[in-house]
Amino acid sequence: MQDYSEKVQVIHNEKFGRHLVAQLDIEAGDTLVEERPLLVAPHWECGQMKCAKCLQESYVMCRSCKMFPLCMDCQGHDDFECQFFASGGPGGYICKDLLVKNYGVCALMKFLLLLEDPSTRKDCERLLETPINLDDYRDGDGMWQEHEELAVRPLMASGLLMSLTQAQSLTADDLHAYCIRIDSYSFEVTARDGDTLKGVFVCGSLPHHCVPNTVVALDEEFNLKLYAAVDLKSGEVIYNSYTNPLMGTSQRQHQLRLTRRLECSCSRCLDPTECGTNMSSVKCRECPDGYALCELSSGGDWRCSKCSAILPAADVHELLAELGGALVEAKGELQAFESLLAQYKTLLHPNHFLMLDIKQNIASILRATALMNCMDQPSKKLLARRVELCSELLPICRAVVPGISKLYAIALFEYLLSLIELVELQFSEGELNKKEYATHLKTGRLVAKEAMDLLRFEPENSSEGYLVERLAMELERIESDIAKYGR
Repeated sequence: MQDYSEKVQVIHNEKFGRHLVAQLDIEAGDTLVEERPLLVAPHWECGQMKCAKCLQESYVMCRSCKMFPLCMDCQGHDDFECQFFASGGPGGYICKDLLVKNYGVCALMKFLLLLEDPSTRKDCERLLETPINLDDYRDGDGMWQEHEELAVRPLMASGLLMSLTQAQSLTADDLHAYCIRIDSYSFEVTARDGDTLKGVFVCGSLPHHCVPNTVVALDEEFNLKLYAAVDLKSGEVIYNSYTNPLMGTSQRQHQLRLTRRLECSCSRCLDPTECGTNMSSVKCRECPDGYALCELSSGGDWRCSKCSAILPAADVHELLAELGGALVEAKGELQAFESLLAQYKTLLHPNHFLMLDIKQNIASILRATALMNCMDQPSKKLLARRVELCSELLPICRAVVPGISKLYAIALFEYLLSLIELVELQFSEGELNKKEYATHLKTGRLVAKEAMDLLRFEPENSSEGYLVERLAMELERIESDIAKYGR
């Protein structure tokens, strides 16, 4: 299921387990791995059954196996899993309404069937190579209980294990370990109807780094392509990131502890400025111009970079919890978010991740407002505000994901749409002359080309591939107006 480039090598060591290193020098954009998913399944909590083939909603069951949903547009699903339940053999004795009553078992059941199938067993066993300490997960954070209630307990009660030669001796703890691996090795993929799903890939075992040197691309068929985000030297470890790059260090660390039981010590986590962005910095309470930075080495306290005053971690966490609650209470109200931005700008760095969250919310509301009022002329003030917010996000996105970056490309696209809409309105109302209008259009042209360049390695049949088409249309329109007014 995996196709590795000759430029990478699979190795094992105690620190990373099974992982990839560059065998030769690699250029940004070079494909490193292409992989089909081991399985694609709904999230554990999903209650709506989905077609076993296309994974869109389906209320109809497969006529052959009578176990899996199969929509009217699909002729069949995986041969092994269908025949297992249709043959009248061991699988034929399992209650056919197992998925109807307990759809949360879907991912785990599919994984067990892949282990049972000789043609896919070897790929699945690669996910089992790294040992898991289950005691690390019995901590009541919700994940263990979710697995227990939605997948492990119903499957143990179904009798399916006794029907599988590879699973007859499995215990509940073994099933919990499988669930943990499914979560750990999965990437979020999107079905054609827009619902998010789990796509499980061997590639999901790559070591984590908060500033990854690779990019993951997924097409409409859930096929994965891993390519280099930056130039790599022979011998360099191939990293991926499993956190949101627009979260602060403490939040990324917390997420990694929950999902991967991992303490990250990458260059970004050890840098109090977070690649120069100050995404976790808070205003110093002792001096007027200083910002306190989080120092993991000092037990998580914040220290002012100017006067060295200490701000206890508990105080910072209380402040962030307060703002986090206020964000929930804002409930999508533009004025509420603007008020929060004004209120907390004296307490947090302008680039603090929660300030960025507020700015993103405001920008999204402004865009939605423009779309809903597309028949009316949008307010120049609102458009200018959105351009301002988008421009503030650009350098942050560029810093935390260097090289080829989908995050930065999408941020450029959002900035481009706002900029062009604003200058077109200003030109139509006579606020810009032809020369000034053309100058702004040329800026837009550069932005569009940069975004397209960053997405040039994405599959055509992916959401990013469609974004390239949209960018090309915008670029064509911009070029037309430059030719018309830029003389």
